[in-house]
Amino acid sequence: MTDTSQELERLQKLKAELESRLAAVEDEQKTVEENVKILREKVAIRELEKKAKEKRDVVVSLRIEKKELEDKLKEPNKLSMSDAVLIAKVEIENKKDKLETQEEEPSKVVGEKDEKTLETDETSEEQEKKKKLRFF
Repeated sequence: MTDTSQELERLQKLKAELESRLAAVEDEQKTVEENVKILREKVAIRELEKKAKEKRDVVVSLRIEKKELEDKLKEPNKLSMSDAVLIAKVEIENKKDKLETQEEEPSKVVGEKDEKTLETDETSEEQEKKKKLRFF
């Protein structure tokens, strides 16, 4: 009987020790779970901070681009004005040439001498057009 009582006592000690270990493991589990929760929050915060920084960088670059475009709009547009003036001059010259040729054509009777005159007029018109093209 002493063997059975010793066996019972040994088993009770083992049970108490196992319960103690289990309680310690459960405490450790709770601590680790809390640490994991904290770390997850920190990671989430870091990711949000990173996204916020990226968005701020995008906003800053867009503001810079906006400012540059506004500055370009404020600058006088000299180049396009001069282009517009040149185009207008060419159009006026073309209209003058057309009017002159329309006035001359009905009044002339084409003969041998007139054909020579027309040929020289055509070459001079071509030369004027070439001059205008070189102007650009």
